[in-house]
Amino acid sequence: MKKQLILILFVVALNVSCRKTPDYDKLSVDFVVQTSKDPDANFKNYKTFSIPDFIKLRTTNPNDTIWDDQDAIKLLDQVSQNLISRGYTKVDLGANPDLGVTMTAIKDLNIGVIYPGWWWGYWGCYWGYCYYPPYYPWGAIYTIPTGTLIVDMIDLKDAGNEQKLVVKWGSVMSGGLGYTNDDIQLGIKAIDQSFVQSPYIQAN
Repeated sequence: MKKQLILILFVVALNVSCRKTPDYDKLSVDFVVQTSKDPDANFKNYKTFSIPDFIKLRTTNPNDTIWDDQDAIKLLDQVSQNLISRGYTKVDLGANPDLGVTMTAIKDLNIGVIYPGWWWGYWGCYWGYCYYPPYYPWGAIYTIPTGTLIVDMIDLKDAGNEQKLVVKWGSVMSGGLGYTNDDIQLGIKAIDQSFVQSPYIQAN
């Protein structure tokens, strides 16, 4: 019985040791994309859409309300290109579009402090000499810029006299806004992923 147990543990250990370590850098940087839709929505009922030339912005600064630089335009254009590729036509708001598309960015900065203990609890080695890593009695401060991009697709065609606006589809993309120099490319990638996982968005 003991021999069988030892053999099983050996096989498990062998499998774990041979498993490829995941790329945690990509896991921590890429946006997490979530999409949802009105279960009664028929996207073939819509043919045109309108999208503003700015992104609504929410940050820790109450004066930040609009994001309209070149980076914002790139994100907005990517939404438009995905819709156009699905058969929709982009028009001005005054042309009574079937869909109104809005984009919101929420940026935040999470600040924390790590108190690692007197000697951090482990040895360090350098050129064969082992020593304790330096002790920081005040703790280590870290900041993580995070953010969320939100795209809402609103039914303007059937708003009716009551002007009741219903969101037919939405995407929430959460990631590290401000974390790397490739944030805009990551945002573009997340927008594309939103449409990839929403194949039902088709004008025809």
